Amino acid sequence: MRRTLILIPLLVLLLAACAGTETAPDATAGPENVATVTATPPPPPASAHDITLWLAPRFAPDPDTAAGALLAERLQAFEAGHPALVIRVRIKDEEGNAGLVQTLTAASEAAPGALPDLLSLNPGGLNTTSLKGLIVPLEDLLPQPTSPAWYEHSLGAALVDGVFYGFPFASNAEALAYRLDLYETPPTSWADVIDGPAPFLFPAGDPAARFTIAQYLALGGSLRDETGRPALDPAILSEVLAFYASARNSGVLPLSARQYTSAQETWRALHDGRAASAIAPFDQLLIQRDPENTSGIPLPTRDGKGIAFSQTWSWAVVTQDPTRQALAADLILWLNSPEFLGPWTEALGLLPPTSDALAAWSEAKAAGITSGMVTVTQAGPGTETLNIFGPAISAAVEAVLSGGMAPEQAALQAAQSLQSAP
Repeated sequence: MRRTLILIPLLVLLLAACAGTETAPDATAGPENVATVTATPPPPPASAHDITLWLAPRFAPDPDTAAGALLAERLQAFEAGHPALVIRVRIKDEEGNAGLVQTLTAASEAAPGALPDLLSLNPGGLNTTSLKGLIVPLEDLLPQPTSPAWYEHSLGAALVDGVFYGFPFASNAEALAYRLDLYETPPTSWADVIDGPAPFLFPAGDPAARFTIAQYLALGGSLRDETGRPALDPAILSEVLAFYASARNSGVLPLSARQYTSAQETWRALHDGRAASAIAPFDQLLIQRDPENTSGIPLPTRDGKGIAFSQTWSWAVVTQDPTRQALAADLILWLNSPEFLGPWTEALGLLPPTSDALAAWSEAKAAGITSGMVTVTQAGPGTETLNIFGPAISAAVEAVLSGGMAPEQAALQAAQSLQSAP
């Protein structure tokens, strides 16, 4: 696999003439990830006037995409305001052996000189790198996000064990997409779904049971007992499973829902005209929807108030050098300014972390969908939690939808399986 190295070397005196990018080999990548060497001279050695920024592919400053062009322009403007500064951007996979966390870990051990000054991290990455001591706390570098300017789902994402490690800039979530021609009003509650048009699709085959866990928590369920051990309340879980059974008996929820394992799959079914409503990744819903025929709301709940879980991306600082830390902090604030962050998150199709950034969105319908999401979105359960509860809950969902068990029996079995787990 080839790795593209995006460089944005712009000196103030050459700003008008040098607006392009350069590519060069990635010093931290394996042999399969080294870009083809061109006639372009290699970049000069890093100095206090360089900032190296690692990004996940979705945030690449690619001038051929709307979001990428916005970021490229913003980085260029930062360089223009800092004479002799060069921002070096490297793109790393989000996960896997060539991912941000894995590459950062390897570089810290074998090639410290190749470490970035700052990088983008998802919640799992922020937690892992902070525990490994690979990123620095931000208390002395940046103002810590606070409400009410910052949305609630972003506030928790900034902290790891109560320490300020990440500066949130964008979040994804799962929403309910629905067809405007089939629903007179948005299906915000379970009753709206059961009494509405068919089919309604959620990924009932999701091994992590994300949708069911969201419904369980929305009813006030807890994932821990009084001793802190993983636990489920069977009475509350049975209510969720009874909702599924009712939707199945009414013909709204088809048996084929068990074949869907992700929100991407159920969204594709709606996008292709095979569903009236379906769970969808928020970014795909916002970018790919037909604004005249499709809209979105938070996940429906029994009380109709809605719920959504965020997957928040944050900026994290790696460098230990005070001068470079100050530059990195300045760049983070520059990238989180509402006049940029608003259009950038809109182009990405992601939830902004602040109300000021959302106010800078240009498309009224997209802003309306997003405003309904950010008010109920909360930080979602981590991967470890999903791995613990997913198998037991997904087995209960399968048992109910297949007709093998009543909701009460399936819920009790799921709760007991957690009690007997080591």
